[in-house]
Amino acid sequence: MFMIEIHNSVAKVYEDNKETLEIFECLDEFSDTQNFCDHYGFDIEDSCNAILIKAKKPEEFYAMFCVLGANRLDVNHKAKEAMGAKRVSFASREEAEAVTGQIYGGISPLGLPENIKVYMDKNVTDREKLFIGAGNRVSKFFLSPETLIDLSNAKVLDLT
Repeated sequence: MFMIEIHNSVAKVYEDNKETLEIFECLDEFSDTQNFCDHYGFDIEDSCNAILIKAKKPEEFYAMFCVLGANRLDVNHKAKEAMGAKRVSFASREEAEAVTGQIYGGISPLGLPENIKVYMDKNVTDREKLFIGAGNRVSKFFLSPETLIDLSNAKVLDLT
């Protein structure tokens, strides 16, 4: 039997929520959002990008921000404010993989360590269904915004 590759960080979430999570296999070279949409025929407005931000001051910690693929996260104002930090930056590829345990280019807001808070842009809630990374570059999850909020314990804010 053919199986879609499930990343170990999201395996339990998927097993426990098969009725609300649809898994989709993709080729590694089409994992990045725009390439995925162009190749498989999905709308960029239905993509939800997971962006790991590192707070540098007053202390160092990470938070995940979810925004639609057609939108841009306001890192210097809204993300910084949400995190209560004085200085923030995008996590490097190496940091993102080490902190999340997932693969860059497919990092998911699901299956994260508990110390990483998830913030979701309010525009994500306007979509009927969206897709997110599934922890690797060869699969995506399709789900409702409500399911994403529930499974990631996301706080919904104006982030764009």
